[in-house]
Amino acid sequence: PLLWQIERKRLEDVKNHILDLLLIARILRKYFPDDIDYDKINDYIMCHDLPEAITGDITKFEGVSGDEIKRVTSLAINYLSSRFGNVLDFRTILNNYEDRVDIESKIVNMIDKVHSSTTFIKYQSEQDVDMDDPRIIPELRNHPFVVKKIEEGKDLADIFFEFHMKSVNITDEECERYSISRETADKMVNAIGAFANEMYSQKLNGTLLNVKKDFPIDAMKY
Repeated sequence: PLLWQIERKRLEDVKNHILDLLLIARILRKYFPDDIDYDKINDYIMCHDLPEAITGDITKFEGVSGDEIKRVTSLAINYLSSRFGNVLDFRTILNNYEDRVDIESKIVNMIDKVHSSTTFIKYQSEQDVDMDDPRIIPELRNHPFVVKKIEEGKDLADIFFEFHMKSVNITDEECERYSISRETADKMVNAIGAFANEMYSQKLNGTLLNVKKDFPIDAMKY
């Protein structure tokens, strides 16, 4: 959001992101198999981006080398492992998530992609994002996928939605790795996809922000 020059009083931080993923996982729980380990789900959600609370969300478009990103991330992981090692095995949880070792890590990865897309759906619905803003770095604005989609008349929410929804899938190889049936995999993918599609459809028909009409503003008076 910062790189895209989103003008908003408050942008989501890591804590907002983690809470949203916990809520999404809870909403979709009834569509997942009964044997899903929700302790793992919660651990993956809590830990997967936590180093960014220290390093910031460094993207490949900001001129920071891959080696430097690895260096500062390693420092953050070492610190978190040291501080919270008596509470959880932070390093193992993070490694298992990055390696997608089980179906729980795959589920969290999919809803993580969905949350990225739905966050930009929300931002775009609040105001039209100027993708020709000269403050946007050329490496980002001139990315071939972005250029192509702008030529097709897509806005920033459309672009993030199309890009991240490609990751909401479970391959046949993953079905075998996670010992789940194709039917079970499709049911989970369809549920996660439907969550994102519902928000996107509300963006398209202009109803996404209607929820604000029912928000208890008076409860915020203090």
